[in-house]
Amino acid sequence: MPTHHDGTPLWVAHADWGVAPGKRQVAVAEGGPPFHVRALGPADPAAVAAGDLPRALHAPGPHESRLLAGFDFPVGLPRAYAAAVGATFFPDLLAELGHGPWARFSDVAQTAGEISLHRPFYPMRPGGTTRAQLSDALGIDPRALRRRCEGRDAEVLFWTLGGKQVGKAALSGWRLLAAAADGTAGGGPVRLWPFHGPLRTLLGEPASSAVVVETYPREFYRYVRPDPGPGAARRAPWSKRRRSDRLEWMPRLLDWAERLGVSWESDVHRRVEQGCAEGAHGEDEFDAVVGLLGMIAVVTGAVASGEPDDDAEVATVEGWILGRRATA
Repeated sequence: MPTHHDGTPLWVAHADWGVAPGKRQVAVAEGGPPFHVRALGPADPAAVAAGDLPRALHAPGPHESRLLAGFDFPVGLPRAYAAAVGATFFPDLLAELGHGPWARFSDVAQTAGEISLHRPFYPMRPGGTTRAQLSDALGIDPRALRRRCEGRDAEVLFWTLGGKQVGKAALSGWRLLAAAADGTAGGGPVRLWPFHGPLRTLLGEPASSAVVVETYPREFYRYVRPDPGPGAARRAPWSKRRRSDRLEWMPRLLDWAERLGVSWESDVHRRVEQGCAEGAHGEDEFDAVVGLLGMIAVVTGAVASGEPDDDAEVATVEGWILGRRATA
C-alpha cells in the first residue's frame, strides 16, 4: 500500500487507550516503509486535553509528516442506534456531541430512568443494574447494540461496567477526536477511516491531515502468539497481565517485526525484549506495540485493512476495526 506521494515521512502511532491517563500507552514509529519504532510511553496528557493529536501521540505536527493514528476504542455507532437518533454520518455526529440535544451524551446514567437515546451510557456504578434495562430504555434489541465488526466478542458500547467495557474509554477518546477534528488545536484536521474514504486514499492526502483508525490489538495476536506444539503441557490460561506470560510471546513478536522490516530504538527494543514494564502498565505497553505492528502490517500490505465494500453503513455510521476480515 502506498504511504505517501511527496516524500513526507509517515509516522504511525498506536495508543492503547484507557480512561486513566496512565493507561494510555503509545507506541510510535517513523517510516517508510521501512519503519523505525522510536518511542513507547504514555500519551501526553496536556496535549490530549488540548486536542493536539500529533503531540498527544509524540509525533511531529502537520506539514512535517503524515500521521496514521490508531486507537483501541470504538470509532462508530451501532447502525440500529444511529437509525433511532437519525444519525447518517458518524463524523458529523461526533462534532455535535456535548451540544444541544446531545449536551448530556457523555453523562453516564445513574439509574435506568435516566437512560435515553441522547444519554445512552449506563450504569454509573454496579448494584441492581442489567443490560436488559439498557436495551429496554433505548428501545433497541440487545443483539442490535453491537456493530457488525464487533461480532459477538465485544461488550456493548453503551454498557460501562466490567473488564470488557469500552464505553468510558470511547467517551474519552471521542472528546479528543472532536477537539482535534477542526485543526484549531494546532495538530491539523483529522480524517476518520473508513468514513472519509479508503485507507489508501486517505494516506495519499496532504500531510496537513491526520488519519485515525480503530484498532483491536487482539486482532493481531495470531501473528505473535507462539505455537505450543504437539503434546504441550497444560497450564494456566495465558494472561497479558503477567510479564512472564508476555515474555513467551516476545520471540515471535520480534520475528514478525523483522519480517515487516521494522527496526527499533535500542531502549524500546530492550523493553519489548524484556516483556515490557514490570508494573501495572506492562500489559498496556504490550498492546500498544502489538497494535503498532498490526498497523504497519496493513500499511505495508502484509495484512488487508479488511473493511467490507458492500455495506454502506460501515462507511457511514458503524466504522470498522483495522485488519479484521469482513468474512471472519
